[in-house]
Amino acid sequence: MEIKSNSAKVGWTAAIIVSLSSFIISLDNTFMNVAISNLVVDLNTTIPVVQIIISVYALTMASLMLFGSKMQDVVGKKTTFIYGAIIFGIGTVIATFSVNAPMLLVGWSILEGIGAALMTPATASIIIGSYGEDRSTFAMAIRTSFASAGAGFGPIIGGFLTTFFSWRWGFGLEFFIILIILAFSSRLKTFPSNTNFSDLDIKGIIISSSGIFILVLGILSLNTSTTLEISSAIIGFGALLLIIFYLREKVLMCGIKYQLLILNSLTTVTSLLEHFPG
Repeated sequence: MEIKSNSAKVGWTAAIIVSLSSFIISLDNTFMNVAISNLVVDLNTTIPVVQIIISVYALTMASLMLFGSKMQDVVGKKTTFIYGAIIFGIGTVIATFSVNAPMLLVGWSILEGIGAALMTPATASIIIGSYGEDRSTFAMAIRTSFASAGAGFGPIIGGFLTTFFSWRWGFGLEFFIILIILAFSSRLKTFPSNTNFSDLDIKGIIISSSGIFILVLGILSLNTSTTLEISSAIIGFGALLLIIFYLREKVLMCGIKYQLLILNSLTTVTSLLEHFPG
C-alpha cells in the first residue's frame, strides 16, 4: 500500500516522465511495421507469423486495459505505473535478443503488451492527480504531444534503424527510455490505494478482458481473408460479453464508475486500432 506524499507542488518533470511512456507505447505500435521483411529473415519465420505477433500485441494491450485501470485502486497509481514500466522493460530486453518468433512473441507481444496496459491508464490518472485544474490541461497536452510524436515518427525511426542498423535497436531505444522513466520515477507523486486484493472482481476482469480480446480479434480479422460473416460473429460475441460485463457491474455497483471505465477502455481500443496497419 502506498503512503500519500506530502511533497510540495509537482513540477513538469512528472508530466514528462509519464508522457515518455505514451511515446514508447505509440512507437511500439508503428515502428516495427516497416521491418517485417527483416524480421522474417532474421528470425527464420514467415510474414503471417510476424503479422500474428503484431496482432497479439494489440490484443494483449487492449484486453488488459480494464485490469490495468483496476490495479490502480489496489496498489496505487504510481506503483501500477512503475510495475508496468518494469514489465515493459523486461519485454524490450527479450525482444532485443530474440532468436526466433516465439521469443519475440513473449517479449514484445505479451510482456510489452501487459506493461503498456498497466502504464496507459496510470499516465492519465497520475497527471490528473498531480496537477491542479489549471495545470492538468497543459500536462495532458504534453502527454498527447508525446503520444502523437511516437505514432508519427514510429515508421521513420523504424525505417532508419532497420536500414542502417537493425530492428533490434528499436527495442534497445525503448529500453533506454524505460531506464530514464525508472530513474526519475521518484519525481512522481505517490497516491494511496483504496481497494484490497480481496475486493478485486476477478470474474468481471475475466469477462471484460475476454470481451475486449474477442472484439479486437474480430475487428483485426476484417483485414484478413476471413469471411465477413465469421468476422461479424466474432465481433458480435465480443460485444455480447462486454454488454454482460456492463450489466453485471451495473447491478453489483449500482453506480456509474464501471460504466465509465468500459467506455474509456473502448475509446482506448479505438485509438489503438487507428495505428494498426490496414
